[in-house]
Amino acid sequence: MRRISIIILFFALSIGYEVSTQAQNISDLQNLQNLDIDELTPEQMAVLVKRLESSGMSEEQLVQMAKMRGMSESDITKLRGKILQAQATESTSPAMSGTRLRVNPIDEAVVDELMLPFEQMLEKEIEDSLKIHEDGLEVFGLKFFRESELTFEPNLNVPTPANYTLAPGDELYIDIWGASEQNYQLTISPEGSIRVPGIGPILVSGLKMDEAKSKVIARLKKIYSTIGRSSFADVSLGQIRTISVHVIGQVHKPGTFTMSSFGTVFNALYSAGGPTINGSLRQIEIYRDRELLSSFDAYAFFIKGLGENITLKDQDVIIVKPYINRVRLQGEVKRAAAYELIDGESFEDLLYYAGGLSKNAYDGTMNVIRTEGNYKTVKSIAKESRGTFTMKNGDEIFVPKISDEFKRRVTIEGSVLNPGEYELTDGLTLLQLLNLADGLRGDTFMERGVIIRRNENFSLSNLSFDPKKVLSGEESIVLQNNDIVKFQSIYSLRESYTLTIEGEVINPGIFEHVDNMTVEDVIYLSGGFKESAARSFVEVARRIHPDSTRDTNLSAEIFNFPISKNLNLSQEASSFKLEPFDLIVIRKSPFFQDQEIVEVEGEAKFPGKYSMKRKDERISSLLSRAGGLTNYSYPKGATLIRRTEYYKAPKKMDAKDAEGKVIADVHTDDDASEIRRKDLTYRFRKEGFSFSDSLEIFRQQESIGIDLEKILENPGSKYDLILKKGDILSIPRVFQTVRVRGEVLYPSNIQHNKGSKLKHYVSSAGGFDQRAKKSKSYVIYANGSAAQTHSFLWIRDYPRIEPGAEIVVPQKPERQPMSPQAWVGIASGIATIALVISQITSN
Repeated sequence: MRRISIIILFFALSIGYEVSTQAQNISDLQNLQNLDIDELTPEQMAVLVKRLESSGMSEEQLVQMAKMRGMSESDITKLRGKILQAQATESTSPAMSGTRLRVNPIDEAVVDELMLPFEQMLEKEIEDSLKIHEDGLEVFGLKFFRESELTFEPNLNVPTPANYTLAPGDELYIDIWGASEQNYQLTISPEGSIRVPGIGPILVSGLKMDEAKSKVIARLKKIYSTIGRSSFADVSLGQIRTISVHVIGQVHKPGTFTMSSFGTVFNALYSAGGPTINGSLRQIEIYRDRELLSSFDAYAFFIKGLGENITLKDQDVIIVKPYINRVRLQGEVKRAAAYELIDGESFEDLLYYAGGLSKNAYDGTMNVIRTEGNYKTVKSIAKESRGTFTMKNGDEIFVPKISDEFKRRVTIEGSVLNPGEYELTDGLTLLQLLNLADGLRGDTFMERGVIIRRNENFSLSNLSFDPKKVLSGEESIVLQNNDIVKFQSIYSLRESYTLTIEGEVINPGIFEHVDNMTVEDVIYLSGGFKESAARSFVEVARRIHPDSTRDTNLSAEIFNFPISKNLNLSQEASSFKLEPFDLIVIRKSPFFQDQEIVEVEGEAKFPGKYSMKRKDERISSLLSRAGGLTNYSYPKGATLIRRTEYYKAPKKMDAKDAEGKVIADVHTDDDASEIRRKDLTYRFRKEGFSFSDSLEIFRQQESIGIDLEKILENPGSKYDLILKKGDILSIPRVFQTVRVRGEVLYPSNIQHNKGSKLKHYVSSAGGFDQRAKKSKSYVIYANGSAAQTHSFLWIRDYPRIEPGAEIVVPQKPERQPMSPQAWVGIASGIATIALVISQITSN
């Protein structure tokens, strides 16, 4: 047992593997299993002491852990001696106090195997000591000691209490002023006295501060005869002494604590981390000179601010014993927790500690679950006996919530001036309830009302009535508990009446229909006309009346009215009143046209964006406005980039005034981003970017091959295309290379040579690959057009090659090898044919 205890302590408290130069070289961990206390060297004990200091564990805690693990008293005495010897060795040995070396590494697998159970044991002890919950319920009071941000240190910046008892270590200030001036700063000696020059020792230990002051001044008068007449003297406390207090028992960190002489029981408990989950908060004992001095009740301190929180003295002992009675209180109380009760305390005391019942708590008979013998029982506590019902250890009480059931209540809902819940008085009638609710609103449907009544079996029944008869007194209905009276508005019994306006207005949408509303009113509410609105007429579409018995082919009635910019209609139109569900449509003017932007980029003299002058403006006109071509342009590579059906809508921008405020939403056509343009022009033309590598780009825009040379020679001809909104005329610089890609040995860009054929460029790229489909080779020209290879018999006519072109050699399709079943099928077919032919020829 002795060896096991030392091994546990040594490994559980070890953090690293550093020792002094004189430490024993431990190379085999298994040898420690044979160590005895007597065999431990001072150097090894010094390492253990250092581990204790680094882990924050005191010598007393080490001894307590040794006791808990079964170490005998004789071995504990030896252990204390070894610790003292190690401390002396460290203080006197330069090697131990100065240089530190690392021991030889120990096998990590062996260390982990031995350390794991000890570390888990220590972690569990620390976790258990810090717990504040028992079976999921907080133990009242423990949380105060676990709050790291709180501090209960005594305040030293206060006047010395008159009843403060002096003891060795306290410091006294003696001040003399007036005809004679002198001051002394004296410390009470271990014998309990202070020594004043010229007077001798004065015994003050054990005296109250007031008593010591009177005694010292009386002795000072022997050498300062003017004191009391022309001189004055005062005695005050200077530096206070420190005391050592022992806190043991069921606390988180038992041990000896040094604190000021103003320290109290609560200060010492907080320093020790407070009681553990099994510690008592109600009967904490304080011993002085081996006699019980007082018993501290933490509940009195927490709840009332009272209790015997006495000031401690040196060598006082505080013992926290296990709790005796603990009960669980849950449910509708202000502070649900597990409470510790002392013998004789009642359920009323328990409610007091819990802060009382909550506002929704049931205040009748409570039930207590109690253990008696080997069974659980239930005890009922009547309200009048709460102060006499004594609680016992393990009692469990759940305070229920009050029922949601109402008594003497009626409810009125709907189109009344003050709907809500009202008290049901004896004989209350429906008319009286209406008077309490200040009567019906003007929009009440007066043909019917209903009462929803709950029967005795909790089923519901309906009782209808005529509101007009109730108001006239012709019908009287006596209400019952939990009756719900419902009135309906005439507007809630029909579909909501709305109007819709669409088309060229600022804020089209749906509006509530109001009587006598005109077309001008709806246009006004929708923000007025857009600039694109056709003001020559407004169209109103009206539903066919649902009560019509005629079966016609009409789906709506149509009305048209001219209207001015100032929302002025003709006299006939102004008198036209809109009806519910009318649809007003403001058409777009056929002559309204937004500016349509096209762009020239590349080798034009003035590239940029241009607004189309005419709807049928052509490429030649746009290029003429751009100043024509530069000397570095390549007309054969010119391309027209046009939007496709996948083109995304233009981005919406906010128009702002001079102060930066948003005044309108503007749609811009200038949303063909630079990145997309470069992808379609420079990357495609200059860097050889291919069609197949830019599928996503071409979903929104595509390239149209044009012959710019013929367009410039014959403006307005069939080659001179009519421009569309968003078109981009891209004119590249002169190309000097040809790109070869696909099934060639070395795809690359090759310098263009005038007159060279396709095979020349393929040979420059390493030649055809064995997988190449030569007859399907094609060329993509710089302007986006393409030409394929034509074959006649064994003769191939390859397309011409121009600067900037791209030669594409496709791959042969993979041939799937025939399976054995296919070969068998072919053989069977051939055999069948041969058999048929043989039979025919034989006949």
